[in-house]
Amino acid sequence: MQSADPVAEWEQVAQQQKQAGADQIDQMAKAVHGAADHLAQEMPETAELVHAAASQLERGAGALRERGVSDLMAGFNELGRKDPLTLLGGAMLAGFAISRFFKSSTDSSR
Repeated sequence: MQSADPVAEWEQVAQQQKQAGADQIDQMAKAVHGAADHLAQEMPETAELVHAAASQLERGAGALRERGVSDLMAGFNELGRKDPLTLLGGAMLAGFAISRFFKSSTDSSR
């Protein structure tokens, strides 16, 4: 049986994916903080920079949780109009990170 409102169904799926993405970013931030903790003894200045990057990831995850799907889409559209190279670079970086994640997940499951 078809849903009465396919847009509402799409928004619900997008909201779930947005939450899952924010959770993944939080996990990544924790891992980055852990790596910075390991660096702290040998390279304290570098560890500070890595902690700062992890904090940025945490802020990004929080912003992702707080903003609605339509707000995010509007933001991506605006970024695409103002700075398409940044959007393209971010998409390429995200694709690389996702492929590395899947590759490491596949390798660890063997």
